[in-house]
Amino acid sequence: MRKFIVGMALASTALASPALARDDSWYIEGDVGGVMIEDMENLVSPGFGILNTGVGYDAGGVVGYDFGGFRLEAEASYRTANADGFNISPASTLSGANLDGRASALSFMMNGLLDFGDDDGLQGYVGGGAGIGRVKVRAASPSLTYVDDSDSGFAWQVIAGLRHPVSSNVDVGLKYRMYNQQNVGLVSPRGAALDTDFRSHSLMLTLGYNFGGEEAAPPPP
Repeated sequence: MRKFIVGMALASTALASPALARDDSWYIEGDVGGVMIEDMENLVSPGFGILNTGVGYDAGGVVGYDFGGFRLEAEASYRTANADGFNISPASTLSGANLDGRASALSFMMNGLLDFGDDDGLQGYVGGGAGIGRVKVRAASPSLTYVDDSDSGFAWQVIAGLRHPVSSNVDVGLKYRMYNQQNVGLVSPRGAALDTDFRSHSLMLTLGYNFGGEEAAPPPP
C-alpha cells in the first residue's frame, strides 16, 4: 500500500505543469501581428495632405532580463502599412490605382515591464519603453510625388500583454503595443518642410524562450 501511494505521488508530479524559474534569467522573444496606423496629417502643407492606411503588419524581437516581477528588455521592431487614401485637399482625394503610398517605422527601444500572476500559469504584464525610431512616408500619384521622405527621432510606446508557458522554457502570448513618434520632419520633392506625427496600434502573437528553465524539484519528504 505504501509503495502504491508513493508511486501515485510520483506520477502526479510528473504530469503536473512545469514550474518555471524565470526570475533572474535572460530571455528572447519574437513578435508578429497586425498594425493600424493613425491618419498622418500635413503631408502637402499645414492642414492639407492626410494619409489613410489599411491594416499592415508589425514584427519584432527582444532580448531581456527577468529580475522577478520586473523585466528590462532591448527591442527592435518594424511596422508598415499600405495607403488606402490620400486626401490632398477637401476637394481632392487619391485612392486605388491612382495612389502609391505607404507609411512605416523602424524602432530600437528599451522597455520596462511589470509582471503579475504565477510564472507557471497565465501571467499578465504592463509597461512602456523609449528609444529612437525612423519613420518613412510615401504618397504619390502616377504623375506627381507629394512626399517620399524619412526622419529619425525620439519615440515612446505603451505595452500590455498576456503569456502562458507551454514547456519549462517556452511560452506563448498576446501583446498590445501603442507606438508614438511626434514631430516627424519631412521634406517634399519641392523643398517644402512638412511636420507630422506617427502613431500605431499593434496586436501581436508572441513566442518566448526563457533561459532559466525548470525549477529544481523539492526534496522528497
